[in-house]
Amino acid sequence: MKKFLLYTLALLVATGLSAQENKGKWTPVGNRKIRVVHWGICHGHSSGKWRAVKNLSDDFELLGWVDDTESKAVRMNEPKKEKYAGYPIFTPEQVFNEIKPDLIVVETANDDLVEVATQVAKHGIAMHMDKPLGTRLKGFARISKMCSDNNIPIQIGYMFRTNEALIKMADIAKSGIIGEVYSIEADMDHSYGKSNYPQYVSYFPGGIAYDLTCHLIDWAMPIFGDVLPKKTWSIVKPAPGDEKWAKTHTLTIMEYPSANVVMRACSEGFIWRRHIRIDGSCGSIEMAPIELYSKVNRTTGVRDMKTMEVRLYLKSVNEAAKAAGFKKGLNSFVYPALIDRYEGQLKELARIIRGEIPYPKSLYEHDLRVHKASLDAVKNIR
Repeated sequence: MKKFLLYTLALLVATGLSAQENKGKWTPVGNRKIRVVHWGICHGHSSGKWRAVKNLSDDFELLGWVDDTESKAVRMNEPKKEKYAGYPIFTPEQVFNEIKPDLIVVETANDDLVEVATQVAKHGIAMHMDKPLGTRLKGFARISKMCSDNNIPIQIGYMFRTNEALIKMADIAKSGIIGEVYSIEADMDHSYGKSNYPQYVSYFPGGIAYDLTCHLIDWAMPIFGDVLPKKTWSIVKPAPGDEKWAKTHTLTIMEYPSANVVMRACSEGFIWRRHIRIDGSCGSIEMAPIELYSKVNRTTGVRDMKTMEVRLYLKSVNEAAKAAGFKKGLNSFVYPALIDRYEGQLKELARIIRGEIPYPKSLYEHDLRVHKASLDAVKNIR
């Protein structure tokens, strides 16, 4: 931990960063709708974030968007501009000098995220920044420093943060109910079915691990006190049927003193079977799938999934389990299926921007640690 803090401090000093780069301390907007600009439509999550902001009309006033389609940055698909029709298109200059929104949702192609988010931070505007956070630590460290110095809320698009079932799993693991955690296994498989996906994802270091594993790292690290793993590394290979150069099948391991976190991602899997299992000295807890939607999911075709279930298996009942009222054997928890995976995060951000709840300052450092571990995962390849 000390090593990481010293490293980050040295990195920030090296950037020559000054708190004067932006427009001063951020303050909440008060009890009104939050004025939002959606910056970029080339990210894979862009249309989902756009839809979520529009649906949360009691919280947000969607003003318009910035067209980034002329960017040469690699992306999985060409975005469909008709999804954003009916709203004005702004230039960056208009956003900062005329519109001056309360919130900017940064949804550019991956390689443009850091550059745009840096400009947003310089102007002192709250933001939702999608992931991943660039191929170097320095870029996001600079953004984090500006936001931290000036209390600017910056929410990263790690999509499991408001998944109640996954929060429950992590809380049980941290509480000691399953004893000392020695293993976490998780996967982020999908089958997007895009013929250009291998070329797209293989452009990035670590391929699919760069694109997806950060979500699991963000969720898992707090179970171990939010400290960096002793070592993080990956195995990268092609998924079945892909060319030898394809980085579409990965296994990433975070090593802790008495535990391993094993995270898999393969583009020939099935998104409906994404799962997580945590093993401890007194029992195990698991969930599959880790996301369900009450409406038809166009990727999986699954209909009418109303609930998500977490299953806790205890081989022995320790004091923590007894205090929580759990019994030996199977204990289960049922949660309603999600309607929208982004809604919970954005509603929380709205409350922060209005000043109803404080921004969790620990997130500035947590997000840096997650980014550091995520970069280790895609640079230490075996």
